[in-house]
Amino acid sequence: MKYCPSAKKCGGCRNIHEPYENSLAFKQDKVNKLYAGKKVERIIGMEDPYHYRHKIYASFSQTRDGRIIAGMYEENTHRLIDSRMCLIQHARANAILQTICTVATDMKLEAYDEDRGTGTLRHAYLRVSHANQEVLVVIVIGSKDLPGSRSFVQKIVSAHPEIRTVILNWNRENTSMILGPKDKVLYGKGYIEDEIAGMVFRISAHTFYQVNPVQTEVMYSTALQYAQLKKTDTVLDMCCGIGTISLLAARKARYVLGVEVNPKSIQDAGKNAVRNHIRNAEFLAMDGEEFIHELLDTPDVVFLDPPRSGFSGSFMQALEKLGPQKIVYVSCNPVTQARDLKVIESNYRIEKIQPVDNFPFTSELECIVSLTRKNTQCKKKPH
Repeated sequence: MKYCPSAKKCGGCRNIHEPYENSLAFKQDKVNKLYAGKKVERIIGMEDPYHYRHKIYASFSQTRDGRIIAGMYEENTHRLIDSRMCLIQHARANAILQTICTVATDMKLEAYDEDRGTGTLRHAYLRVSHANQEVLVVIVIGSKDLPGSRSFVQKIVSAHPEIRTVILNWNRENTSMILGPKDKVLYGKGYIEDEIAGMVFRISAHTFYQVNPVQTEVMYSTALQYAQLKKTDTVLDMCCGIGTISLLAARKARYVLGVEVNPKSIQDAGKNAVRNHIRNAEFLAMDGEEFIHELLDTPDVVFLDPPRSGFSGSFMQALEKLGPQKIVYVSCNPVTQARDLKVIESNYRIEKIQPVDNFPFTSELECIVSLTRKNTQCKKKPH
């Protein structure tokens, strides 16, 4: 067991000073209660539950003596906690964050003051590739430019050659959002690559990618196993992101359509299809609620992987009416997942429930649920 002096303040991982088995038991019980009366598989935990976050955000602040520090805000306050030694963040990202602070201090850069709207450095966003340890760095500023940007980039890349791209992002709005809409690539290609189950995926600044690559591979392999895909199957992947599940499914199915509201994710999904020589998958940038009500053909299998809020009742009703043979629902919020599945329980039978601990020492987890249509003789709409 390791010790974090900030655990009780930041709220990010309240359970880090408890035995990991206790945290797993709590999450198992949570899912068991949500799906009372149904068999829930034993939660899949991690062998090493530390430094699993390959995606980190940090905000900048400045001490009275001019030192730049980076960290997270103390829960329910605007006080910054130095998180450069965080036990759940990737150790390489922690080291790079330390270097960014040192270089910024040496260059006499100022942290952005949200109350006054002055200063420069606002946030840092880092992603680390699990497959090759490549690092993407985004520096978010609240000013017109980053003074000495070329020297700044040279110094952090010289200290950490694993940094393959550095992106400058502007966010001058009074908002809790980390990234603004405008970017400029200062170094590299503007993305890094990672691998899942032998497939390569590009990761950009504005696209979604799971934070825990070890458990992500477990989660996706479970979802695909539950789908029992055949070479004749057509597949719909809702909230497809950069096409991870879609492209993995395309290796087993006849055709896959991925739908995602974020157009930048769809751009990356298309490039990922080309990168992996997948020709039987297509991607559509469209709101899922709108799409599901307009869809005429019934897919054989539907993957659902929504944000924490889940889907609307209207969406689930439209999906039920569509009548796919099998649904695999992947969720980072079992509460909204269970709520959504209640809507379709009269026509769909839950087959398997598998919790996966993607977020050790927090209260959060992923849960994969597979369902089959009860009335298998229901007439399908033509493809």
